[in-house]
Amino acid sequence: MSDIQLIHGDCLEVMKTLEAGSADAVVTDPPYNLGIDYGELVDDSRHDYSDWCASWLTELERICTGTIAISCGVTNLAMWYKLKEPLWQLCWHKSFSVSYGAFGFSNWEPVIIYGRTGRHGRWSDYFEATYVKDKGANGHPCPKPLQWGKMLLSIVSDADDTILDPFMGSGTTGVACVKTGRNFIGIEIDEGYYEIACKRVAEAQMQPRLM
Repeated sequence: MSDIQLIHGDCLEVMKTLEAGSADAVVTDPPYNLGIDYGELVDDSRHDYSDWCASWLTELERICTGTIAISCGVTNLAMWYKLKEPLWQLCWHKSFSVSYGAFGFSNWEPVIIYGRTGRHGRWSDYFEATYVKDKGANGHPCPKPLQWGKMLLSIVSDADDTILDPFMGSGTTGVACVKTGRNFIGIEIDEGYYEIACKRVAEAQMQPRLM
């Protein structure tokens, strides 16, 4: 059975307590700074967004020995390249997406890559995951679909690796880790979302593993 650690707290404070090398890979989906209401503990309209991102990326690079995959949002892509140029970026094709952008429906999102690569063979930098909302994630404004998590895990990690998600949200990455035989460290600052994640991960642990 996977080793699962779910932590309620501020990711920057919690990560400072983690030892270097505690994670083999990172799969995460931080707030995009679009003004979404995540609750009183999450400011999604930060004037210091770039500096804040730099601070937690520094911690991730200290903790993680392998690949760091960040779902950064289309509107933030240029900011991240100015902040620190990624090693690469992946294209997540959101089949049947209803998101809307400047040119119409937005059917893709970037996933930027930091850290180290090359452990897991050669993968395509394009993957598909239909935006299907898990009913268990109700209560979170924008959860990622489970297939997003499973696809990214297959690209950046191996079975039995330890995956860190400092912005756990509703727990999608944690559920994907349980279902694919990865260990997981998840951090979430909002108590309500933390409880949703705990419930979803616990339910996944009671189900047969799906590879």
